[in-house]
Amino acid sequence: MSNIQKQSKRARLLFQLFFVLTPILVCYFWLTIDTPYDYLTKTGIVQTSFDDLHHITQVPLTPTIRVVAALFSLIYCSIIMYALTKLIKLFRNYENNNIFTLENATIYQKLGYSIFYWVGGSVLYGAIMTVVISFNNPPGQRMLAIGFEGIDFLTLVMGLVVLIISWVMKEACTLADEQNLTI
Repeated sequence: MSNIQKQSKRARLLFQLFFVLTPILVCYFWLTIDTPYDYLTKTGIVQTSFDDLHHITQVPLTPTIRVVAALFSLIYCSIIMYALTKLIKLFRNYENNNIFTLENATIYQKLGYSIFYWVGGSVLYGAIMTVVISFNNPPGQRMLAIGFEGIDFLTLVMGLVVLIISWVMKEACTLADEQNLTI
């Protein structure tokens, strides 16, 4: 087994672990935040923009709000999980020594688009979550916050880079196929 195959297997296993842990940790976060069982944020292992809920809401989160927040978070995390499935497939191909293929170029293209979806989802998610979290506030104190930060712009640039790489790989595959058919 070559070094590429070994490292690809490790990366694939890591992405498979992330795929399983993502929904579990999202649910754990919303069920335990601002409770005595909130070990992840209290120890600093996880840091999110919702760590200090007291800036958004003056009342404790109700079980209904927690479930609704978890559902919207899971919808948003489906973008990550889609990207993880593509990464798992990509590294499985590398593990099988299928490196420069049209299928991998298509996977890169889908990864690039998923990065764009991630940024768009981030803007929507932030707006929806401020409404959900502040829903139990008295009328006139509910919030709607829409944000686009510098890291979102950088993420868009990275998505563009991944898309360009996919286009180059597709063109390289086409040229290699033409060369292989030339007598």
